[in-house]
Amino acid sequence: MDKKKNFAEKISSWYNKHGRRSFPWRNTSDPYAILIAEMMLQKTHAVEQVLPVYKEFLRKYPNVQRLSGAEETEIKETICSLGLQNIRSRRFKEVGAKLKSEFNGRVPDEYNALVTLPGVGEYIANAVMCMAFNKKAVMVDANFGRVLGRIFDGKEEYPPSKSGTWKLAKDLISNTDCRHFNLGIIDMGAIICTPKSPKCELCPFDEVCIYSTQTKKAMTAKMPKK
Repeated sequence: MDKKKNFAEKISSWYNKHGRRSFPWRNTSDPYAILIAEMMLQKTHAVEQVLPVYKEFLRKYPNVQRLSGAEETEIKETICSLGLQNIRSRRFKEVGAKLKSEFNGRVPDEYNALVTLPGVGEYIANAVMCMAFNKKAVMVDANFGRVLGRIFDGKEEYPPSKSGTWKLAKDLISNTDCRHFNLGIIDMGAIICTPKSPKCELCPFDEVCIYSTQTKKAMTAKMPKK
């Protein structure tokens, strides 16, 4: 089987069995809830840190109307444990206002519209399109680039450039479920294909991974000869 096709099928299957499926923002298709989650997850190192803040935020501001009418100081108090609360609170307030005034209180489903929202860049826009609207959009981050780079090119990115990673990801996602594909790669990078000491023995791609093959050869070469 073609390596790319095999990868797309296996990563979705792996996510179904081993992915971090319990996160609430992964169990909804509500565009607003997903947008809020992605904005919180940005520049946040511990995903678990977001959970209580996310739940409390949606309790206080369950929709665009409530968010747009909230005081920025109140938003800041709600999200303060995430850090960067001055910037984050301003952006949440601005996003609520813009969604209300320009998009009739709805989160848009088009990339060009999403990136006009304050604090929303390429990754968040693609995450919303995929997770909320089931569009074939790739969610390339550092974990994503590392997994693809190691498997297909033996390096941290494939090829060692952002544009190359995005091109490969778009090729791979074309014939598979976009949510499971994206989340599978992200979780693979967080759980198995970690920056240091990757757990190659647990990886379903170990036999075809160029990085793993190179690592094994290097270790064998260092072993003393009998």
